[in-house]
Amino acid sequence: MEDKPRLEVLTTPSNYDGVRLQTENAIVKNRDSFNFKMSEFPHMEVAIETLKKGTGDLLAMSINQWKSMDVEGLKICAFLARREPTWVLVADDKPEYLPFGAKIICEKELIKRQLLRMREDLTINRLDESVEAKSLNYDLNEIGVEEELEMLEQLRNEKLIDGYVISRGKFSQIKSRVRRHTLGMQREKPSQEFERSKFISPPLEGFTVLVSREGFPITMISDLNDIAAQTCYHIENAIYESLSDELRQISGLFVEQKKLSTILKQYVKLIDESYALKIGENYLIPSAKKGRDSRTKWSPSKDVIPGPRICIYFEVLSENSDVSLEMVRIEPISESKFERGKNVFIQEIKFLVDLLQQDHDELKRVISGLPEEYNSAKPGLLKL
Repeated sequence: MEDKPRLEVLTTPSNYDGVRLQTENAIVKNRDSFNFKMSEFPHMEVAIETLKKGTGDLLAMSINQWKSMDVEGLKICAFLARREPTWVLVADDKPEYLPFGAKIICEKELIKRQLLRMREDLTINRLDESVEAKSLNYDLNEIGVEEELEMLEQLRNEKLIDGYVISRGKFSQIKSRVRRHTLGMQREKPSQEFERSKFISPPLEGFTVLVSREGFPITMISDLNDIAAQTCYHIENAIYESLSDELRQISGLFVEQKKLSTILKQYVKLIDESYALKIGENYLIPSAKKGRDSRTKWSPSKDVIPGPRICIYFEVLSENSDVSLEMVRIEPISESKFERGKNVFIQEIKFLVDLLQQDHDELKRVISGLPEEYNSAKPGLLKL
């Protein structure tokens, strides 16, 4: 009987990002295929230097750590399945039902603008702003993540704030039982598609990678690699890198892989909630004919490219949250057709953002039926 390959995986204590827990789960899931040894180091910098010096085979880290630390001489050799990238609101009620003028603590500028777009009456501040405004006796430079979470929960219990927004990784570390509300893109019912605000997540959230030294045989751990997560990262990162520094902080960006039938079910339900997509009806087009019960008739289409799709979601919000630009693009995976779609998407973002920021000169031509102020000069719509 052939011995299982031996792999030493380097890790660090939980960084409140979900990487450690996901790595442990991946090891347990694949222990029949590999002989794993897990070694823990106190800090990511120490683990990186240890790997570079030849100790260990793989190092687990988040993609944000990969992009921000000195990883010269290392390479990404596997992606684990993407974790849920959305953030959560810890509060007694959903954001729709919070009291008027509710006080929320949120560190992410993007999510702050998304919440204000949903409800302009909310009062949203960073933690340091709230501590300073309430003259609280806290030194934020001296506390860790665990103490920060305890402080946030204490402020909420004392009714000084109504809620706070944190990542899912941080939420998993809260010891007490609290209510959380996902700030995501899901809709419980098709009719909510245009009624509830979307919260497209900040870019590059939820990616866990296994890193090795140059020369490591990647084919050895091909079973550990999640192809969908790898593809979505390369697309999402290419779009993210194309954005200006200013846009990166205020843009929502999410790329996912979906089955074609899943996409069709969503949009068919938007048109006709009574229609149930049957097994095998993967490629449908609406028919002009109506049945006796007035439901839309759907017929199979032979022109649709089969296979899963890459779905790209992007949005950017103005400083006052009164103007937002949302874009969605869906491309087939077959023959890497999404590559062209990605490049077009990057060009469209730049074009539309520039267009929305342009000032409008006064119109010389009088347009019948419109008020006089329509012809006046106006500033650009999108104030970043």
